[in-house]
Amino acid sequence: MPTACTRPAGPPPADDPDGAPAAGEAAESDQEPVLVRTAPVTRRTIERALEATADVVSLDVVDVYPERNQPVVELLVEEGDRVEAGQVLARLRDDLERLAVAEARVRLAEAEDELQRAETDHQRNVALLAGDVPGGTGAISERELETSKMALVTARTAVEASRVALDRAEFELAQTVIRAPIAGTIAVREISLGDMANPAVRAFQIVDESHPKAVFHRPQRELSLLRVGQPLVATCEALPGVEIRGRVERIAPTVDSASGTVKVTAALDAETPVPIGVLIRLRLILDRHEDALLVPKKALIYQGDEVFCFVVRDDRAVRLPLRCGFEEPDWMEILPDPERPLRPDDRVVVVGGDRLADGDPVAPAEEA
Repeated sequence: MPTACTRPAGPPPADDPDGAPAAGEAAESDQEPVLVRTAPVTRRTIERALEATADVVSLDVVDVYPERNQPVVELLVEEGDRVEAGQVLARLRDDLERLAVAEARVRLAEAEDELQRAETDHQRNVALLAGDVPGGTGAISERELETSKMALVTARTAVEASRVALDRAEFELAQTVIRAPIAGTIAVREISLGDMANPAVRAFQIVDESHPKAVFHRPQRELSLLRVGQPLVATCEALPGVEIRGRVERIAPTVDSASGTVKVTAALDAETPVPIGVLIRLRLILDRHEDALLVPKKALIYQGDEVFCFVVRDDRAVRLPLRCGFEEPDWMEILPDPERPLRPDDRVVVVGGDRLADGDPVAPAEEA
């Protein structure tokens, strides 16, 4: 008997209208969405900055010394007082110096009187010899005229000498007064009432707080990043919650060969009172990008030299390679990419990205 033609055992062919769908289609349709957490992309300004510590200093710090060995008889300022240039800080005993000034003034007055008499005598003798006075012709000889002229010269010299003596006496009197050479604040007072002032011992220290500076050193590899005029923001423990602003004022033209660093001097904002000598932590702004796209660093995935993230578009994960720019502790700037750009309205995956592949269906579980 002829045998019947039978279909071999197994699943029906893919093109069998009565059979089940293909295996790949079944796997794709059965894939569950991956639960992820997303966060929005942020658009704002980001800065590249260096951080350093520095002491606040004043380039105008003056030690004031007395000029004479005399007892201190009057103190007019105390530590913390604001003084102007030329203001009296203290007085020393000046009895002898005042007497010397008075004596010099008397001697000057006598010399000026003598000069006036000598000028009168000489003018009269000149008139007599010239016959300008009636009946005066021949009443005086040339020798007498020469003598009166020499007396006039001597009187003038005596007046000049008396003036020099008075200036010297007034100078010595002025040395008994200690004055401020600059405007500033009394930082140190090291003399007391009744002390014997000594020209070798400092009496006061004056600090000009109106132009505070911050001096710090940076490695020479950062020299190309620094330039005059760069802004900075500083904080200190002495002034909690206060931001001190400033700018780079000078950059040393040479590098310290021993430490390999370059000295940077910054001028701080004088409107914010900063104690001289306080330690500050400053943030030096090297560059600034306006309207930059930022993503949370939690969204970044590193694979060798490549950095990428996943964004959610149409409920699917899209893998985007990234070019990174400036960074902050929690944010990274993403530079524009013409081929696969990051959009300002994108939401990036911050949790669950390590379980994703490009094109996987996703379901945001919770938005950050």
